[in-house]
Amino acid sequence: MTWYLISPTGKGIRKSDSHGSGEYGASRGANRYHTGVDFICEPGQIIVSPCQGKIVRVARPYATGYWLGVLIRNEILSLFLFYLIPHKELIGQEVRAGHDIGIAQDISVKYPGITPHIHMQIESIDPGLFLKPI
Repeated sequence: MTWYLISPTGKGIRKSDSHGSGEYGASRGANRYHTGVDFICEPGQIIVSPCQGKIVRVARPYATGYWLGVLIRNEILSLFLFYLIPHKELIGQEVRAGHDIGIAQDISVKYPGITPHIHMQIESIDPGLFLKPI
């Protein structure tokens, strides 16, 4: 398995716009920081898996509403992709990096002035990968 992730959109990270920066750790106001990376997209474009893994479930960035995403897991990490409509037939299935997994939503509908993007956030990673042998 590869130890890197690919862009789910084939494009770069969202730079500053009227809603801030899409870079990891960017400020979100008093004592809040961006906990993922936003990849620029065109609404309606194909979104690909950034890694090999199993699409465990549909995930939602907000408790209710239209906005969707997926949780992808492999033996190294668990990550969320938000603001895409996943292909339902892939839920519970293994995918490879670069596999078409859904269609980009237009997050600028919710946040006018924001650059449309796919949010990628690592939920967990196996800490054993970083341990020095005793």
